[in-house]
Amino acid sequence: MAWAMLATNDLGKGGGGDKGDRRLNSTAVGRFIHITDLHVDPNYKAGATAYSQCHRVPKTSDHSEDSTLTGRFGRPNAKCDSPLALINATSAYLREEWAQKVDFVAWTGDSGRHDGDAEFPRTLDEIIEQNSIAAQSLRHAFGSRTPIVPNVGNNDVSPHNELPGPGHKRARSTFRQLAHAWGGLVPDDQLATFHYGGYFARDLKDYPQGGGLTALSVNTMYWYRANAKVGGCKAKDSPGLAQLAWIRWQIRRARERGRDLIILGHVAPNQDNYRPSCYHGYMRTVAQIVPPPGPHSPPLIHAQLFGHSNVDAWAFVGPDADWASPTNNNTASDSRLWWERQVDEEEGRFGELIHGVWSEEQSIQSETTVPDERDWALMEDDNSPPVRPAVPGDFVETLLREYERVIMQTPRHPRLGVTTISPSVIPKLLPAFRVFHYLQHTDSAWRRLAPGTLLDYDVYTADLYSHNKKSPAVDRFYQRLYRFSEVYGINDLSVDSYVRWARRLLTSKSMRKRFRALTFLDM
Repeated sequence: MAWAMLATNDLGKGGGGDKGDRRLNSTAVGRFIHITDLHVDPNYKAGATAYSQCHRVPKTSDHSEDSTLTGRFGRPNAKCDSPLALINATSAYLREEWAQKVDFVAWTGDSGRHDGDAEFPRTLDEIIEQNSIAAQSLRHAFGSRTPIVPNVGNNDVSPHNELPGPGHKRARSTFRQLAHAWGGLVPDDQLATFHYGGYFARDLKDYPQGGGLTALSVNTMYWYRANAKVGGCKAKDSPGLAQLAWIRWQIRRARERGRDLIILGHVAPNQDNYRPSCYHGYMRTVAQIVPPPGPHSPPLIHAQLFGHSNVDAWAFVGPDADWASPTNNNTASDSRLWWERQVDEEEGRFGELIHGVWSEEQSIQSETTVPDERDWALMEDDNSPPVRPAVPGDFVETLLREYERVIMQTPRHPRLGVTTISPSVIPKLLPAFRVFHYLQHTDSAWRRLAPGTLLDYDVYTADLYSHNKKSPAVDRFYQRLYRFSEVYGINDLSVDSYVRWARRLLTSKSMRKRFRALTFLDM
């Protein structure tokens, strides 16, 4: 793949063509990285078998059950997690190529390894240590001045997929230990909120013309179907409903402060992942069907960033008609639900949470200090690469059906949104991350777009098939696989552009073939 500049000052040597959209070189354009699912595994061994989850080297030369052993940097397409060598190399590459070129980093959870090896049962202490390693690797890469926004994944809790509601001893312990492991990445004025529910807000960027971007790091475990420790989002004491109330309150605060929002979480919202009442409640809340009262227009939620699925994808999100309409909870003059009124008027249970937990007045002094940069010692073993398996297609077909459902709606819902799912560092496919380009302020090249709008993204991958044979130079570990606008011919990542692109996708067999391949990081 050709090596060239992404933008001014030799931005991102790891790939890209110099023939790309030169508008992205403008000083009006900012950048951020979305990285997810590191799944740090200190037990990984180069030369081990995949069926042992890359933990055990065969005792004899006969390993016919698993014809290819693991390499130094990981084994793609196997049930293995990320070796320290991969975490080290990723950190070194990001430090070399991107540390001074991005405004912030979205890190959407699952830094703990999977718990699938009976000989190495996973403990919460181990999960916390793996989160600490991941946090230190990102701090090593970006330093202390670049905001890094962490998130709780379903493998960052113990047992896997089980997280009790706020107030439970195990939940409190988990949140406190994660905040400590992340080394000050949760702001002090958000620690009370994070210790309560595992979610928090952080300002990311101030626009030159006023206002700015704020991140909401949400705890998707309280909406996730697989978490049997909590129910749906209908009960008054539901942890999931409380989080929806918190999001609504944050939307109101963003209106008052003139700021826009980015939501980041681990498990993406869809009807398979979320409990029905939580899924519909999330759609209604982020779409601001009934916006909180205030003097300004509703803030724009410019991005919804998720991980978990280990693929490169996006989906439309928007409210169902049943949840957008008044219910018997409403009056003709007030279409808010009961909990929305409590949030807006700061009364009842959610009023108590606003004043007693979520308010910045509940600031807690961090129990941690920013750790010193650790010595990232690499594993030195090496081995031959595995064979590529066939690429599955069911995930893509589900996405295409959803695209068709949305674009066939007439008229289109005015508050339709888009969620993006970034590929993961764990080599389920190939290690990967995204670099997003967004508009910082109005510019002649982007007249019709508001500040904060996503403009484009690049996907970077590490070719472990090659790297496991011969270690590359630091600045060559990841290379740009593709840029979204160049492959699909769209001008920006606004909802209107996504709709037009989805319409073309559904009518073009060749485009669908490419879309299917890129979803699984295959050019």
